[in-house]
Amino acid sequence: MRTSDTTLPGLGKSSERWSVLFQPRRRHKWDRVAVLFVLPWLLHLGIFTFYPLIIALLGSVADWNILTGEMKFVGMKYYAELPTDPLFFKAIRNSFVYLIFQVPSSITGGIFVALLLNQRGIKGRMIFRGIYFLPVIVTGAVLAIIWQWMYSTNSGVLNYFLSLVGVQPMSWLTSERLSMPSIALMKIWTDIGFYGVIFLAALQGIPQEIMDAAQVDGANNWQNLWYVKLPLLNPVIVFSVVMGTLWGLNIFTEPLLMTDGGPMGSSLTTLLYLYHVGFIWSRIGYANAIGVASTLMILLLTFIERRLLERATY
Repeated sequence: MRTSDTTLPGLGKSSERWSVLFQPRRRHKWDRVAVLFVLPWLLHLGIFTFYPLIIALLGSVADWNILTGEMKFVGMKYYAELPTDPLFFKAIRNSFVYLIFQVPSSITGGIFVALLLNQRGIKGRMIFRGIYFLPVIVTGAVLAIIWQWMYSTNSGVLNYFLSLVGVQPMSWLTSERLSMPSIALMKIWTDIGFYGVIFLAALQGIPQEIMDAAQVDGANNWQNLWYVKLPLLNPVIVFSVVMGTLWGLNIFTEPLLMTDGGPMGSSLTTLLYLYHVGFIWSRIGYANAIGVASTLMILLLTFIERRLLERATY
């Protein structure tokens, strides 16, 4: 028998075996090309993520003069100051108040919008999808200015509609009780479209055979939603809750432009407090300590949250 006709288990003919042996060279060539494509992202990650993170870690244990560039090692001085800082804990409390208002409402609203847009009998579904998603593509600064005008005590649209039904004007942004919920309401309106698109894509990915089987078993619309659709949406819900928590704890632009943390610190968030400490009060070292502590807190919270949600849903 000729050598070219010999067959080895799992490899086929010897000619095929030799072709397999030459594959690594081509694969390494494609690997180099892949690295070239990934290189810009790696550079961006290193310059704008890892380098600032290293600087923040070093700056949190040093007294840093940004004008002269001098750094004096002070150890854990700034970290020891955090437990005695009432504004830091107030910013954390406000951030959690924001999360309680914003994340569950946005996700619930997104699911509701997705269920509506997934109905086959609705005409112009693509137009409605664009309308719901439009606030997502508008920058936070523009949205903050628009909603600041809507919340105006004297000339705001919301107070105008309240006056039509005999309700007194409300101080949306100048009240300690309403300032943070008002900012959360604006973000709920913005994020419903984002979550709606995500859940709509997940709903459209459910196999039609599963829906048909539920109908054959006699499930009504409510049972179809509760026992079929929502369980299949659990992975997307977990993702949305975790990402919503991350984004919510990092909110900055909206409270900065709408209230600047006021009144009396009622809308002060951790990131906004870091900005004030570092750039207004020029305490760079303490600002770095706030940033590191907040990052660790967010990572721990999201880890616990993800574990609990996965245990409850899977």
